[in-house]
Amino acid sequence: MFTFMISQSYQICLDTFLFCEELINFYGHKNNGLFLLIASFVWFYTGFPIDKVAMLDQETRNYVGCKLLELTIKELFVFRFMQTDPNWSNFLFDEPTRKFNLIDFGAARDFPKRFVDDYLRMVVACANKDRAGVLEMSRRLGFLTGEEPEVMLDAHVQAAFIVGVPFAKPGGHDFRANNITHSVSNLGATMLKHRLTPPPDEVYSLHRKLSGAFLACIKIGAVVPCREMLFKVYEQYNFSDDRPEVLSSTG
Repeated sequence: MFTFMISQSYQICLDTFLFCEELINFYGHKNNGLFLLIASFVWFYTGFPIDKVAMLDQETRNYVGCKLLELTIKELFVFRFMQTDPNWSNFLFDEPTRKFNLIDFGAARDFPKRFVDDYLRMVVACANKDRAGVLEMSRRLGFLTGEEPEVMLDAHVQAAFIVGVPFAKPGGHDFRANNITHSVSNLGATMLKHRLTPPPDEVYSLHRKLSGAFLACIKIGAVVPCREMLFKVYEQYNFSDDRPEVLSSTG
C-alpha cells in the first residue's frame, strides 16, 4: 500500500508531464529502505531517449532539463521516495505531447524524514556558499566526524560548493558551460586520503541520481532555473524537528 501510494503520487503530482507504468506488486525491506517494484509494461509508449533531445530546439531542451531536475528534487524532498537508477534511458520523451514515459520503475528506495530534513538544509547551504552550514549539516548527516584535519574540511566544502553551483544564482543555470564532475574529481584524492568515515548509506543512490540529472542536463545543453526550483520546495517544506535554522534562503 505504501509503495502504491508513492506510485500514485508520481502520477498525481507530476501528471502534467510524466506517465508511469501501472504498479502490480512490490518486494522490499523497510529496514534498509530498498524496494523492488513490479509494474506492468505499457506497449503503447512513444517517444525517444532523453539524449536525443540535444538535437531539438533550445526551448525544448530547457523544458526537458527543467522537468528532469524537478522530478529529482520532488522525489527526494516531497515524496522522500526515489527511483534510484540514474540511467535517463529509462525515460522516453514524447515531443508532440511533451510528456515523459517512465518505462523502468524497478529500483527504488525511501529516505527517513530526519535525513531529508538535514539534507535539504545541506543543499541550501551549498547553494548559498555557507561554509558553517555545510560543515554543520555534514556532521549531522554523518559525512564528517568532527575530527578531520583542516585540509579535509577545505576539500569537502569546496566540493560541496561546486555541487551547489547550479543552485547558486537566480535565473537559468546554463549546463552547456558546466564542468561539475571534473571539478569535484580534482578534490577526490584529498578527500580519500583524509576521510575518517564513509558517507551515510542513503547518499550513494541519491548522489548517483542527482549527478545523473546534472549529466542529462549537460548532455542536452539545457538552461534550468535550478535555484528557483530548490527554494520553492525549501520555503514550503515542513521540517519535523525543532533544531534552529542555520540557513538563509536569501542571496
